[in-house]
Amino acid sequence: MTEGASRNDPLAMVKRYAILAYGAFGTMLDVGLMVLGSLLVGLSIAVLLAGFEIVNVVQELSTGGMLASALVLGIVGLFCLGVASEGPLGRGRKLIGFQLWEVGIGRTVAVFLVGFGALLAYGVVGGVLEDLPEPLHKGAEGLRAVGIAGMVVMPLIGVPIALLIRWAPNAPAWLGRAEIPVLFVVWAVATMAVFA
Repeated sequence: MTEGASRNDPLAMVKRYAILAYGAFGTMLDVGLMVLGSLLVGLSIAVLLAGFEIVNVVQELSTGGMLASALVLGIVGLFCLGVASEGPLGRGRKLIGFQLWEVGIGRTVAVFLVGFGALLAYGVVGGVLEDLPEPLHKGAEGLRAVGIAGMVVMPLIGVPIALLIRWAPNAPAWLGRAEIPVLFVVWAVATMAVFA
């Protein structure tokens, strides 16, 4: 369907932007889940090493508490990675047929909403974890860091870089496949900066 025809038909225009919203939100949610899952799995490994007293990450916690915390963090992290692999990103869905500015606006709004949702989830989870071990509080702080990075850094840095990659004239074929990995790397680095 051409863009001119969709402007004349309001239903076609609504359908077109619903596809854009679904694709943009799904992609950004999947990238956010990948960042959160990677952070939680990494934290789980660090806590597991502390449980075996290989490294000293958290003080004054029993070995059993460390191991249980590592198990919970690992399961939640792997769940996030699994959900991300089954989402629109895992199915290889791309926003084809949309103008560059439409993709930019769609992804900016989507990543802001994903970040806001992560902060809301942190507000809910933070209250539930009050009496639980310290590593689980760190995992919740990771959720907060993902939300802040999604709301602040991604609209200003991540989405524009991905759009530059998408726009690049006469770019090699491998650069076209770098759009999603760049989104992941920018979000992960920003999350680690907030988390540290």
